[in-house]
Amino acid sequence: MQLGSLTLKNPVCVASCPWHLDGSGYEQLGAIFTRTVTMEPKPGRYEEGIWQVADQTLLNATNMRTENAEILVSEYLPNLLRYGVPVLVSITAPGIPGFRKIARFLKREVGHLIAGVEVYIAAFDSAKGADITPRFVREATEAVRNELGEDAAVVVKLPPWPEHIRGLALGAQEGGASALAATNIMKGLHLPDDATAGPVIGGLSGEALRPVALRCVYELAHDERITLPIFGTGGVFAASHVIDYLRVGASAVQIASGEWLEPGVSARLAAECANFQPETTLWRN
Repeated sequence: MQLGSLTLKNPVCVASCPWHLDGSGYEQLGAIFTRTVTMEPKPGRYEEGIWQVADQTLLNATNMRTENAEILVSEYLPNLLRYGVPVLVSITAPGIPGFRKIARFLKREVGHLIAGVEVYIAAFDSAKGADITPRFVREATEAVRNELGEDAAVVVKLPPWPEHIRGLALGAQEGGASALAATNIMKGLHLPDDATAGPVIGGLSGEALRPVALRCVYELAHDERITLPIFGTGGVFAASHVIDYLRVGASAVQIASGEWLEPGVSARLAAECANFQPETTLWRN
């Protein structure tokens, strides 16, 4: 996969990567995408905020902690860089100034070490879905691109909205994105077995997300206006799932829930799928 001036050697990447990634085989990955960080930390819970709500399906609770970029740079990044594959830092912010600030910080501190960033576009719980518009995506992407420069890879991860994702993608493309990722988590709710416990709200990932993410990739890949390569992300647990994303138009995949449920699965799939080529599996009309 060509990511700007960067060529990924493998279509399998890990996303929302564990801070302390251990084991072998990860050097075969196409890229490592970090957990999403903000400029200021958001207090909350760690892994206990992730609920397995069905087979191979997770709900990431809204009250999970978000680390800040400074902690990533000082404590976690060296562990991820040691595998010798491109590392992209996933970032989010509630507005354009926030995206600009965190991109500027990363450029100053580790711009020579990372391959680029992932711009994570999501409607915060205090916001409305209507707040995420093509204009917002374009301006967020443009702000990050201007801070990082032309050589950095800028991947824009979009919400799982098949009806609107083409317009959002065009905004990212106009803002200078290198690639798109479809998709991030889908808002959901889980009711614990304890009838006295309140509902857990958060974002669904894994198996339940895959059909929606596949549709989103399909929508992007079959729009002649969109020329950017696409990462498919959502429910990748087997080589057949990688093939599914390539068939509908993705050039690579990201694995997040699979790595959380089965540590090492992304390294295993990278070995299995090293020779997969999107052009040999793409389904066309």
